[in-house]
Amino acid sequence: MIKHQDGIVIVAVLWICALIMWLSLQIGAETRLQADERVHLLRQTQALYLATGGAFEALARMGEPISLEREDDTENASWQPDGTIHEVAYRTGRAIVTIQKETDKVNVNEATQEQIKAVLEKIGLEDDQADTLADFIADFVDPDDTPRLNGAEEDYYKNEGLRYVPFNNKLTSIDQLLLVPGITQQLFYGFDLGAGEAEAEGESSEYPLLTGKDSLFQMFTIYGNNVSFEDEEILEQAKGEMDYVTWEANGTYRILSCGKLSSGSPSVTLWLIVRYTPESESGYEVLYRKIL
Repeated sequence: MIKHQDGIVIVAVLWICALIMWLSLQIGAETRLQADERVHLLRQTQALYLATGGAFEALARMGEPISLEREDDTENASWQPDGTIHEVAYRTGRAIVTIQKETDKVNVNEATQEQIKAVLEKIGLEDDQADTLADFIADFVDPDDTPRLNGAEEDYYKNEGLRYVPFNNKLTSIDQLLLVPGITQQLFYGFDLGAGEAEAEGESSEYPLLTGKDSLFQMFTIYGNNVSFEDEEILEQAKGEMDYVTWEANGTYRILSCGKLSSGSPSVTLWLIVRYTPESESGYEVLYRKIL
């Protein structure tokens, strides 16, 4: 009887030991996950500071005259709003910065369906797909409730179970296009923000998270009066003849600053829309900001 009880005690002790080991492993795994999350958050914050530093560098250089230095002297070259890539080095990493004239892009709020379609075709969509998506975008922005041939109004959004309906008004930020059915992050930014950084950068991209050249983000705006590629091509030809783009008082500009740690990912991009106001105390007015 005693031996039988001893056996039960040994089994119970073994079970208790196994339970303690299992609990220890669970606690250890959770602790490691929490630590990894804190480290990722810290690194993400550091990358944001790098991006912020790059953005302030761009703001401080607004209105600079054309540099008289040699073209290959990139360290001392002035910053003009011509889309040139600039790098600012810091102790913990670097900021990759580009400045563009916002009003050279196509204003989606002012463009017709045909002009919107031309933009979609320029980024690589086939004729039928571009025609349908242009109808969706035009219906999202126009003030009426009548859907175009391939478009959609309130009933479509409700039937699809969406929690919103078309604005039927002008967009207040270009990234509101992501609300239009059919516009994915890949189509809008040129990559998927939800993907891993290596995938988002792409094998051919030297500069991470600055958005793809052939993307809606780079083609569209909500500022200015430019509504077609005919106007844009004229502007591009003029730039080619001048070989430079200069700052204009009260002009609107897009600043993208990507902070990248020396030790690797994650990267953070700060997107600013600013108006250059040399007569004001700060010299600029921030119209929009977003962290990508």
